[in-house]
Amino acid sequence: MELPLISIIIPVYNAEKTIKRAIRSIRKQSVQNFELLLVNDGSSDNSLEIMRYFEERDTRIRVYDIPNSGVSGARNVGIEHVRGKYTTFLDADDYYVENALESVISCMNDQTELIIFGYNIEYENSASKCILPSNKDLQFFRKKAFRNYAVSLIENEMINAPWNKIYLTSYLKTNEILFAPELDIGEDLKFNLSFVRDVQYVNILSKSLVNYSQKKGEGLVSRFRPNRFELRFALLEEIKELLSYWENLLENQVMIDRLLIKDIMAFFMDFYKKNCDYSYDEKLHIINEVLQKKDIRDVLVRNEFEDITTKLLERILKTYNSKFILFAAKILNLKRVLR
Repeated sequence: MELPLISIIIPVYNAEKTIKRAIRSIRKQSVQNFELLLVNDGSSDNSLEIMRYFEERDTRIRVYDIPNSGVSGARNVGIEHVRGKYTTFLDADDYYVENALESVISCMNDQTELIIFGYNIEYENSASKCILPSNKDLQFFRKKAFRNYAVSLIENEMINAPWNKIYLTSYLKTNEILFAPELDIGEDLKFNLSFVRDVQYVNILSKSLVNYSQKKGEGLVSRFRPNRFELRFALLEEIKELLSYWENLLENQVMIDRLLIKDIMAFFMDFYKKNCDYSYDEKLHIINEVLQKKDIRDVLVRNEFEDITTKLLERILKTYNSKFILFAAKILNLKRVLR
């Protein structure tokens, strides 16, 4: 039996309203040499019944029913069972554009290890936004060339998601690259940092091939997590270790500092999420604690950022006035909510 060219893994948790659209967007592709692995992650709605319906009617679809393990655990189950030469991921509330698989296959060759493409962010009450990794198609055949370019992918967060990438399955398996179930933030980034560490043959597509649905008030992104800053700080340390391994940390230290400044303010903005029950005084205390950290003070002292956004955030933080910073975080969060 001919093995599929591409294995598509979808973790599914209570997605009865959207999973049909995701599955149909795959079955409608012009390229049909795929397998679809649907991993039911302990859903309590009708998601499993919907998946079984499609499985019974299409031999390329396989359903795995597991106890609730989180998105990372579900994806790892999929990775364990893939048979395709390449592996990719899709979320249950997202879907492919027409001819998406044809676009990625057309740029493949026998050496391709990784393909990165763009996506459309679909907001609930506003126009969609197209995000591209590059304004032209690119091919990399040397590690150093890709590593130099990958720095921009890290800074603009194009490196983060797994659903805008096609991975060589044998590379995943040989290097035992899996998602970290213990994380509920940054697990995608950690996975991709592991994958790009030693890749050489990479294609960048200047096309949006997947529609990513972003709804307000849903999912992990909308929750306040007290440990967010510690988790993000740990991820920044992993980025620094990777850049050091690539021997280009020194020239990219300012980029690392920019990411830290943005992460700090994003954490303070999270104080205004609905499930944050910190009192006003507790918020002020946490702000003061964060700003007393030596690493953060060093960043604020040694940099004069050029881009407008980071410069603004830097000046807010450099006041060291917790009341003003909390008020600024409230305004910035309101702007984020109203987007």
